[in-house]
Amino acid sequence: MRFDNIWIAGTGGTLGAFEPVAAAVADGRYSAEAAESTGMVSYARATQAPPEMAVTAGRQAVKEAAEKGARVDTDTLLLHSHGHFQGIDLWPAACWIARELLGEHVDSTPTTVNAWSNGSLAALDVAASTLIARPDVPSVLITLADRFAPPTDRFYTSPGMVFGDGAAAGVVTRDTGRLRLRSLVSRTDTVLEGLSRGAEPFRTVPEGQPDMRRRTREFLASGEVTLRDVHTRVADCTRQVVGRALDEAGITADEIDWFLTPFVGRTLYRESFIRPLGITPRDTVHELGLTIGHLGPCDQMYGLDHLLRNDLLTPGDRILVIGTGMGFTFSAAVLTADGV
Repeated sequence: MRFDNIWIAGTGGTLGAFEPVAAAVADGRYSAEAAESTGMVSYARATQAPPEMAVTAGRQAVKEAAEKGARVDTDTLLLHSHGHFQGIDLWPAACWIARELLGEHVDSTPTTVNAWSNGSLAALDVAASTLIARPDVPSVLITLADRFAPPTDRFYTSPGMVFGDGAAAGVVTRDTGRLRLRSLVSRTDTVLEGLSRGAEPFRTVPEGQPDMRRRTREFLASGEVTLRDVHTRVADCTRQVVGRALDEAGITADEIDWFLTPFVGRTLYRESFIRPLGITPRDTVHELGLTIGHLGPCDQMYGLDHLLRNDLLTPGDRILVIGTGMGFTFSAAVLTADGV
């Protein structure tokens, strides 16, 4: 969909302490071969719970948005996105985050947007659509946070990446801001949902620590699709959402100044994004990702915050943002730095 007056007015981000990947290789937690393939240098490891980190990032975003004249108050809608445990079972983390950031009484329903690693763009889509449909909502505050503490194996939960801990936030509004949303397109290949389900039965209680690699092997062993089919379908969906997002924004791939993708390792980055799209980005945040790890749903919003916080954008810069998540969902958005 094309957007004309939707802005990101403020952003925020926070990370855990950096831990060297070399130490994980030395003590046997991560193989030297995998480390060489991913090119991972370090990862962020947090001691705070994800909602606490979300509040830290959210306060930064609200402060920046206020400096741009955005209205963030009890009429603001809060959207929180995560993919992993938030520190307390059977607990609405979004409501606590809203209390910390917006006050004791808010005139909306704080909501969790569960799109796994595609949380940044899924939440941005919901925020933009809400602002178009609801003139009484002055802004939408997006928070995203995850922590991959033991017993989760941050090194082998998903091949081609190392998971990191952190949070990001953004205030989405009309009329004013730092980044203007030009287009956002999504597509889902529901057949690939099986990659994260495998042959699992439905249970009455949580499994505990899931073996995601086993689930993927089980799904491929079922014969519904081959590994080659998976790669083909992923590449096709990525090309489709990127092509549509560029068309709706009225620009070409050659006109993109910054390229933001999930924070994955070098091999997966090349095979999932660079090769299927056939582009040579001018500037990326890929090297940043190799130092902090894959932050679950946070990567894209954290990447935008990194660009803004470090004054890396010049007025008019065009940013292509790509998101993917289990399910399997694909999104692409084009933003322009019209308010930096």
